[in-house]
Amino acid sequence: MIREAYSKLQVMSEDEATRMLYEARLKAQRDDYSRMQGAHQEGREEGHREGREKERKEIILQMAKHGMDVTAIAAITHLSEQEVGAILKENIPRIAGQV
Repeated sequence: MIREAYSKLQVMSEDEATRMLYEARLKAQRDDYSRMQGAHQEGREEGHREGREKERKEIILQMAKHGMDVTAIAAITHLSEQEVGAILKENIPRIAGQV
């Protein structure tokens, strides 16, 4: 009877250890999934920011191409004149080729 009880106790202990390993593995899988979802969301947000920035630059370049001055462009885009000037300066060859 003692051997049988000891045997059952060992089985129960093994099951608990196995269960703990299973739960640890399951937690690790959930953590990995959560980390991947977070990275995916960050990537999407970064892509949206880059897209908006690119579109803003395109609009600024079109405004300059149509003769608007830096002050007017800055007022419309809510950027400083220095920011607008920097965008135009880095894209001057592109604007000159379109004019």
